[in-house]
Amino acid sequence: EPMGAYLSSSAAATAAASSAESGNPLNSGIPRTHRRVLIAIDESLGAQKAFDFWSGVARSQDDSILLVNAVEVPNVPTGLLLSPTGSFDYSEYQKQTQPLLERAQRLKANMMAKCEQRKLRCKFITEVGSPATAVLDAAKTFSASVIVVGCCGHKNHLLGSVSNYILQHSCRPVVIVPRFD
Repeated sequence: EPMGAYLSSSAAATAAASSAESGNPLNSGIPRTHRRVLIAIDESLGAQKAFDFWSGVARSQDDSILLVNAVEVPNVPTGLLLSPTGSFDYSEYQKQTQPLLERAQRLKANMMAKCEQRKLRCKFITEVGSPATAVLDAAKTFSASVIVVGCCGHKNHLLGSVSNYILQHSCRPVVIVPRFD
C-alpha cells in the first residue's frame, strides 16, 4: 500500500480482521468485534418475524443474541381493588400468574430450540413488567448494540404501541420488522 493512502474505517476494519485471521502477529491480540443483539420476543407473529429476520442477517451466527420476553402479571393493588373482600388472596394471585409463567417457559423452550437449530448464540430471559420498559431496561443492563422488535400494529397504523415506545425512548439503534408482507 502506498504511503499516505487513505483507508476508510470499514476498509481498515476489514483489513485488520483479515490480517488477524491470517495469523499476522501484529494483529493477533485484537478481538473480533461482535454485536450484542436484543430481540423482543413473545408469541406474536410480529416477534417471530423479527427473530426470523435477524437470524437471516449476514453473520448473525457471530452475534450474542438476547431474547427478552416480558410477562405482565396482575398488579397486586389492582387485584385488591377487584377483590370482593378487599384482601389479598395469594392463591388467587398465583392461579392468575401461573399460566403466564408456564407460557413463558414453553416460549423459551421453543425459541432456544430454534437458536440451536440455526447455530445462534442465544440467551433467553423473562422479565416481569410492561414489554416496552422491560426491553429498554434489558438493553441497558446487557449493553445491547441494537434492539430488534416486531411491529404488531394494525395495517392502518405505522407502528404498534410497544415498538413505537421503544423507538421513541431508546438510546440504541432499533430495527423494527413489520409483520405484513
